[in-house]
Amino acid sequence: MLEPGQILHNRYKLQQQLGHTAAGRQTWLATDLQTKTPQQIIVKLLAFNPQMQWEDVKLFEREAQVLQHLDHPQIPRYRDYFAIDAEAGKGLPMFGLVQDYIEGKSLQELLEKGHKFTLTEVQTIAGKCLQILVYLHELSPPVLHRDIKPGNLILDGNNRLYLVDFGSVQERAKAEGVSFTVVGTGGYAPPEQLWGKAVASSDLYALGATLIYLLTGVAPATLPQSNLRIEWMDRVTVNPDFALWLNQLIEPVVEKRFTTAREALNALYMIPKGGEINYPLSLGAVKASARRKGGSEERICSIVLFIMMMFFVVLGMIIFLYFLLSFLGTLDWDEILD
Repeated sequence: MLEPGQILHNRYKLQQQLGHTAAGRQTWLATDLQTKTPQQIIVKLLAFNPQMQWEDVKLFEREAQVLQHLDHPQIPRYRDYFAIDAEAGKGLPMFGLVQDYIEGKSLQELLEKGHKFTLTEVQTIAGKCLQILVYLHELSPPVLHRDIKPGNLILDGNNRLYLVDFGSVQERAKAEGVSFTVVGTGGYAPPEQLWGKAVASSDLYALGATLIYLLTGVAPATLPQSNLRIEWMDRVTVNPDFALWLNQLIEPVVEKRFTTAREALNALYMIPKGGEINYPLSLGAVKASARRKGGSEERICSIVLFIMMMFFVVLGMIIFLYFLLSFLGTLDWDEILD
């Protein structure tokens, strides 16, 4: 068993264990002793054990391979990948992955501490996360995170948002019909991902479920569903346009969701920021608001068309009178009267 103070790979001094899983994964805060000034870093470890599945090893190796090729300011930078033998690992051989340490708090930590997110904050977080997804999804091949949730989104002291934990990452296969490993977190993974068929818009669904948690303070897995859709609008009221946008993110049917992160981001930019989150709002109220908005636009169009029609009618009458008077002016009225 690893302990604080232990040095791995003759370089990384363990400080504090931040998390572990039954599959043998461990996450440690550590210090890099070989930098000019000792720096805090994150060391992820995968220990071999009898309960381990080969798929766990594949996912860990894939995470390291993918991170090596990512270069985005809101994704912690890859630093190193190493293996340690059973003796150094206190009885278990291990693989290690090293990344930059981001000092901040996850959205999950903020929620658990009772932080109430404003609508502006939620919209800002949505935009920042979508910017990261645009980068990942437009790589060749596209990279799917497959585990977006409040615990994997970190805000630092300057309100910069970081996407972490690429342990479920998948480079999108080009061949059709390829089956993917079922990964993700309940409440955030869309139906197609639970069937092992994640696509780019699966990350959009997970983001939508995350935003619902931020708005309502209720984990999406505990909210009721209707026809596989998360029912959340009886909990809060928000800008109806934002509510409709958010509902498109969490469409259970892939074809009804935004197709790409860029499309979702562009649509978000069209929605004014701000507003209140207070009294309950039903889906019917959102639809009624949309109908009122549509009805107003139809009335305006009708008025404009009526004005244009009247303009052309009056213009036609003026032209008719002009030609009539011109014609009458050419007549010899004395001869006509005789």
